[in-house]
Amino acid sequence: MTPAAARSAPAGRPVSLPRALVSASFLYVWAALLLGAGVLLAFLVTPVDASGLGFTQKIFYFHAPIAETALVAFAVAFVAAVLRLIRPAAPPPGLEVAAVRLGLFFSGLVMITGMIWGRAAWGVWWAWEPRLTTFLLALLVYAAYFVVRGSIDDEQRRETVGSVYAIIAFVTVPVTFFATRYLPDGLHPVVITASEASMETSMALTFVVCTLGMFALLAAVLRSEIALAAGAEALDEVKDLLEER
Repeated sequence: MTPAAARSAPAGRPVSLPRALVSASFLYVWAALLLGAGVLLAFLVTPVDASGLGFTQKIFYFHAPIAETALVAFAVAFVAAVLRLIRPAAPPPGLEVAAVRLGLFFSGLVMITGMIWGRAAWGVWWAWEPRLTTFLLALLVYAAYFVVRGSIDDEQRRETVGSVYAIIAFVTVPVTFFATRYLPDGLHPVVITASEASMETSMALTFVVCTLGMFALLAAVLRSEIALAAGAEALDEVKDLLEER
């Protein structure tokens, strides 16, 4: 049995409950429910910020979870890259590339929502402060991942070089995460520390719900991407068998 076939569940076999709970369709449902609840909580339950931000502050409940999801996606790509270099058959097909692609997508949303927030908070669309600058750096570094892969024709070498690059690029993730905490001159407030969260209960609940919703959405899309990659791999194997006859 080929690796692609081994990863695919045989047709007609009942899907176990644990497998169903991590299926793409199940995760999409949970993502929709959690994000829908997050929107309702953000706009109907959480109080309007008492500072100058006012209603605009509510973008925080989506901006911060999107940023965390982008970093998680890059972390998934890092793990997949390490596994691929150690055991090429270990990571699911397409996981590394899909994780980087989704990380870039969420990073783009971070930049857009961050600029909207910055305009309301600081009066400018962009400020060269630590968190924004380091996130932009991560976005550019990971965007180059596809440039590097696209410049290599040999498939095996392209996958290997891509994995090495994904590992090196991961250095930007902890730099981005700790930028606000260790560079106090930044404009971003630190509302969550190792000891406490400087938010009211309703605000903290909304933040957690939105974060879980974003994570569920990331997992759902990754599952879909893996299934598509496995299907494409199986189709290529069938084509190779037909050409040999």
